[in-house]
Amino acid sequence: MNQVSLIGRLVRNVELQEIGHGSVVCNNTLAVKSPRKNENGQMVADFIPVVFWDKSALLLRDYCAKGNQLGVSGRMVSRSYVNKQEQTVYVVELLVEELFFMEAKKTVENVTHPPRVNTSTEAEPAGMPF
Repeated sequence: MNQVSLIGRLVRNVELQEIGHGSVVCNNTLAVKSPRKNENGQMVADFIPVVFWDKSALLLRDYCAKGNQLGVSGRMVSRSYVNKQEQTVYVVELLVEELFFMEAKKTVENVTHPPRVNTSTEAEPAGMPF
């Protein structure tokens, strides 16, 4: 089973990349509180690379900025590429399938709590009243 759920804060402002054929992607990092403390007794965070595609990337752009708290659910994926120095780089990141807004966006008129957005490809059960 490969299912991960996290709550954390965006480390960088949202920047979208157009991939082609109408697809967009946002690569960012989520700072997630860790139960461990450093040698000074302060809480530390883990920094998890996250990838948002298409609908979730657009929603992230419209409703979030650096420092906003998000809940995400998805699966861990690994990939590799060759960089400019011709070295193979291995990457492990969270591919976000569901996005949950944990804070209200203060700059959008008449929006106090953005709705939960399900970006998964699974169909909703028939007959659900919401």
